[in-house]
Amino acid sequence: MGQAIRHPAPLAIAQVSHAPPRGGNLRSGVQTALFAALFVSGLALWLWPQDAIVVLAHLAGGLVLLVLLVPWLVRHLPTGLAHSQRRGFTILSWALLAAFVLVLATGVAMSLPAGAWIAGVVWFWPREVTEALSFLHLWGSWAAAAGFVLHLGLRHWAWGKP
Repeated sequence: MGQAIRHPAPLAIAQVSHAPPRGGNLRSGVQTALFAALFVSGLALWLWPQDAIVVLAHLAGGLVLLVLLVPWLVRHLPTGLAHSQRRGFTILSWALLAAFVLVLATGVAMSLPAGAWIAGVVWFWPREVTEALSFLHLWGSWAAAAGFVLHLGLRHWAWGKP
């Protein structure tokens, strides 16, 4: 027979991590939701281009995203680069930034005729320019959406971590 146990075994208490969450803040959440809504409304416009309400909502949402995103990127980019530890993630982040710049720039360029019309001037881009801007805006948004999911997956959702 074995010895009597004098003290009970210690209870296994779950360790709680007090590390800060890897997610973003309310502002980045709003920007993410707004980008998703713009992506969906853009697809709706691509499939059903005659819906004026969706065009106006897409235009307004794009301008709001532009106003929110530019100052956020000015702060996020230097800290993100300073803390980036994986070369592939850094390259992906630069590609994502390029896709967002492309989508926002083509969106602003396509909205200039509407702004001119509001100012009382009737002006349109030549058809070839409008088609090129639309093409770049549409396919740039697909690249931005894919890059954004990968960026969030690798950074905030801990994909690809040991």
